[in-house]
Amino acid sequence: MREPERVGRIRHAARSTYLWGSIPPLTADGAPFPVAADIFCHNRDVGRKGAFKDRPLWRRLQTIHHEIKEGRYPNATGLASVLAVSTKTVQRDLDYLRNELAAPIDFDRESNGYIYSRSDYVLPFLPVDGRDLFSIGVAAQVLSLFGGTPLGRDLKSCYERLAELMPPAVRLRPEVVMEKLALRAAAFRPVKEETWQAVSESLQRGVSLSIRYHRPGEPPGEARTIKPYSLVVFGRDWMVLALDEADDKVKNFYLARIDDARSTGRRYAIPRDFDPEAFFRNTFGIFVGGGKPFRFRVRFSPEISEEVREMQFHPKQKIEKGPDGGAILELPAESLKEARRFVLAYGKDAVALSPPELVQDLRRESASLHRAYSKRSS
Repeated sequence: MREPERVGRIRHAARSTYLWGSIPPLTADGAPFPVAADIFCHNRDVGRKGAFKDRPLWRRLQTIHHEIKEGRYPNATGLASVLAVSTKTVQRDLDYLRNELAAPIDFDRESNGYIYSRSDYVLPFLPVDGRDLFSIGVAAQVLSLFGGTPLGRDLKSCYERLAELMPPAVRLRPEVVMEKLALRAAAFRPVKEETWQAVSESLQRGVSLSIRYHRPGEPPGEARTIKPYSLVVFGRDWMVLALDEADDKVKNFYLARIDDARSTGRRYAIPRDFDPEAFFRNTFGIFVGGGKPFRFRVRFSPEISEEVREMQFHPKQKIEKGPDGGAILELPAESLKEARRFVLAYGKDAVALSPPELVQDLRRESASLHRAYSKRSS
């Protein structure tokens, strides 16, 4: 394997992990990476059960371990470039892994990179404390009702295994965390577990996917190849921003509408200048690319204006006070349909002021509603 290709693969893993933030990384089998409970099971004679304080070292060891574990045959030169350290530092880190953490590291001359002589080796520590544990517990409960993905289940399992390693003074049972957190379920689009696993692994490993995508009321379309760039959460729905190879455009796909997601085995790299926030900069919602960006203004009644002032719908929103004391909100959008739905959600307490196309669209919608309710009453 050539050196630039090796470095590119390592950088892709770091890039996609950054983009999807707190989403737990998965193994090639689609399972969560082992955490502390698994670690001490596999390496009973290794490691201290205290917190690991040297975070820069921890991050380097984690990267080196991940690259070796994934079978990418990293060498000192490639790792030094990605970690922005010298090859001597990488050698010291490798020595630390071997001597202090009993890592079974060998060098494969044919592949010019490091390998593990045992496939079951995992790092024997995880840098968490009592506050971290409580946060993980809360997140597990929230995700259990959030978006219909396996995240809540996996994070709860992680929490339970970590709790077993914590001192009794900071250990909390999951049910205790639940008692301290009130959650209200809301409507969402459930995501198939096989879809979640395929997209998650694609983001982590940088391998494109073949999918079939269906829109409401339509059967799944023809197979297409996408390159996932970032997971997106809007309300309680999970989506993925991905490059559609068919027309070379980045699009937003609902995970719940994806069928037959399969790895193509072909690697790709996320562009360095790709920014999910920038992708949505011209809209308060999620519809992008359907038309020319515009701004719309909505006048709210005094009765609900304080509620509107409490909300941030978009970083570039503007709110002013109307002559009757009500709020006038201005937002960016790229979809007339999405702007219309936003106004209608507030019923009689919201009136669109501009642009003219939106006002006219809402007049037609209001007339249709009037006819529908007139027929119903008669």
